[in-house]
Amino acid sequence: MPVSSPPTSADFLSRLALGTVQFGLDYGINNTAGRPSDAAVHAVLRTAQAAGITLLDTAAAYGDSEVRLGHWLSEQSPTAPPFQVVTKLAAGPAAQVQHQLQESRARLRQPAVYGVMFHSFGAFREQEAGWEALREARSEGLVQRIGLSLYHPQEAAWLLETGLDADLVQVPFNVLDQRFGLILPKLARRGVEVHVRSAFLQGLLLRDPVALPAFFAPLAPKLTRLRGLAQEANVPLPALLLQFAAYAPGVARLVVGVDSVANLQENVAAGAFSLPAEHLRPELLALAETTDEFILPYAWPPRS
Repeated sequence: MPVSSPPTSADFLSRLALGTVQFGLDYGINNTAGRPSDAAVHAVLRTAQAAGITLLDTAAAYGDSEVRLGHWLSEQSPTAPPFQVVTKLAAGPAAQVQHQLQESRARLRQPAVYGVMFHSFGAFREQEAGWEALREARSEGLVQRIGLSLYHPQEAAWLLETGLDADLVQVPFNVLDQRFGLILPKLARRGVEVHVRSAFLQGLLLRDPVALPAFFAPLAPKLTRLRGLAQEANVPLPALLLQFAAYAPGVARLVVGVDSVANLQENVAAGAFSLPAEHLRPELLALAETTDEFILPYAWPPRS
């Protein structure tokens, strides 16, 4: 992994953020169970809290995720370890953005949140006046960091070139999708807190290479090689994928979505493994896809 010394389990956990899209939507190509029950959501949150995870990632567009989080957060003891929350809104006119943020905070039952991002860079560029509403929210203490959820490296390059005062971004990053690899350290040096998502590429990287849907069949050799690297390193495949993303240069947080306690515990356990960095790094970097066909889920066929 791209680190100078072996990471510790505590360091790994400090980099994890719990993604909550699965709490509100039937999400992921490996999802066969649908949305988890309230009891399952609460069990996941309790387990994350006990493990030392301190950040929750959600969005107004994630079904009723904010509502379910707000219900649980409002019932926490004042002495319980607090969660910080990052949510995402649709870009629009300033008044609309202010209203959306007010509604999100109401659903979350939180007077303030850690971070707010616009969900779409394209929509933000069409309604840049809405950025002022985020600035005002930050200056009023309603949010600590403001920024953008990005999908393409040229969007991050625009942010750097224009000097936009964003201090939070979220981008996809995994062994197949390394498009942002070179620009993440530049963002971090500018004071932008970088969160990465899609370490498992919606579960695709965990699929059995011999049982891939036809659309993904060309990826079978890379997924087979990926499994071979995990076996050579004597670590579980999820641990390999999570540490690759969490310790990429410039990354502050890795957002990982789960739908069960067992799933979360597997992710938490990934920090206990020590990976042979110098051996694995060039091998994993070589797995990067050079086209967007397989790494952008919005381009996939339905239920691939």
